[in-house]
Amino acid sequence: HLPNLKVVDLSFSTKLVRTPDFDGLPCLERLVLKNCTSLKEIHPSIGYHERLIFLDMKNCSSLELFPPIFRMKKLETLILSHCDNLCKIPEIQTGMDNLVKFSLRGTCIEIVPSSVGQYCNNLVSLDLRWCGHLRSIEGNFHLLKHLQLLYLDGCDQLKNIPTEGLFGVECCLNVLSLSSYILQPGAVNEFLGFRRFLRRLSLRRCNLVDEGISSVFWEELSNLEVLDLSNNGFSRLPSSLSQLSHLKFINLFGCYNLVDLPDLPSSISILIADGCRSLKIGDFPTNHLKWLWKVILPPSNHNGERVLQSMLQGNAIEDYFISIVFEECCVPIRGFARGTFLLQLTWNWYNEFCGFLIYIGRSNWYGEEVIVIKDVLGMENGDGVLEVSNKPDHHDDDEDGMTAAKGMCYISFGSLRNTSWWNSTHTTLSFSLQTESNFKVELVRGRNQGDDSILKDTTYLSNFWDEEFQNQKTFEIISDSKSSIQILWDTRSIGSDLFDRI
Repeated sequence: HLPNLKVVDLSFSTKLVRTPDFDGLPCLERLVLKNCTSLKEIHPSIGYHERLIFLDMKNCSSLELFPPIFRMKKLETLILSHCDNLCKIPEIQTGMDNLVKFSLRGTCIEIVPSSVGQYCNNLVSLDLRWCGHLRSIEGNFHLLKHLQLLYLDGCDQLKNIPTEGLFGVECCLNVLSLSSYILQPGAVNEFLGFRRFLRRLSLRRCNLVDEGISSVFWEELSNLEVLDLSNNGFSRLPSSLSQLSHLKFINLFGCYNLVDLPDLPSSISILIADGCRSLKIGDFPTNHLKWLWKVILPPSNHNGERVLQSMLQGNAIEDYFISIVFEECCVPIRGFARGTFLLQLTWNWYNEFCGFLIYIGRSNWYGEEVIVIKDVLGMENGDGVLEVSNKPDHHDDDEDGMTAAKGMCYISFGSLRNTSWWNSTHTTLSFSLQTESNFKVELVRGRNQGDDSILKDTTYLSNFWDEEFQNQKTFEIISDSKSSIQILWDTRSIGSDLFDRI
């Protein structure tokens, strides 16, 4: 009997077979039993515990049954993910008004009982990913008015969905992930009773062909910001996608049958389309995509320069960054160097030009790059020793001394003006890369004043959406001093946690 104990953590207790009576722990608030792989029996008293707030039993692979829940009114988080032998959702007999997160990921459950929709009214996140035996959702989720994240990835046996639809008109679902759910034409719409709130939708690897992708009521998803259509079999995207006026991110990775791109919404910031081996980049559709600043594309058949010039017409040229990566080296450039690139500046460079354009020519280059920019005058004053190798590196050149660039990044002066390094008196700059890559640096000439008609208020920069990774931006200043600045350029497009958060 431990009347004052509030936290018990028995994680990785691989010999634990059963739990004790929890009546002896009346003040228990957190119980963690992760990776107790031999645990088979939970004492029934757990279902009557009125103080418990957090319960995590992830990877209790021997657990087959969780006791009925009668009085767990304060429970906020219940994690039963990867309990491989758990075949039944705990029987809920009372209102669980504080439960906000419920994870059954990777379990063997076959039915989601109506009690979930009846008693868990304040649920925010319901995770049913990889429940490969799930075949039925009983009742509906009309009372789950606060549910914001629903995961049904890999639930390819789920056929029985309420005929009246899962959700009511008051539902505020933000994130829906149906990845690896084999969908028949029109099936997506069975989940979309909440179109006006949905912001992130994943249909990755859902076996969508032309008929399936065209059957979705895209025009009704008016607030959609993130759309993952990767690894599907359609050859064309429906023109109705252009009506998604808030769409910021679209992922088409691995859509190997896709042959062209439609007019995308003008709000698009990031386009991922590598692995689209049938896609030929012709007239790159960016004339109206003023907020597009990041693309990952298949080989462009020598149209890479067109992609670059089109993106340099967007709004990013003044105050933001641009990231362009091709699967293969595509943009022919003369004058690559290895080591350090020296750039001589004109006397009025900060007014004549608007940013630095960096080409990278290494064929196997991909991932992270650190760009180091140093003031040569500052180095001459004792901040370091400059070793310049501005001679063209012809290792990968053709007979004309031409090298093809695989990646290009643009760094606007506007993104640097508030740094310690920024100084309009710079006359000579040295550039170097952390990787052993051929590269070249150019200045990009600024727009005429009449070309910039965008009203720049406090929300202006938020239009350049960059939320693929919660704790990592594509461009990040990692070191800043008067003599030098270091900028991390992260071109990754996999491993994103976009659908794991609101």
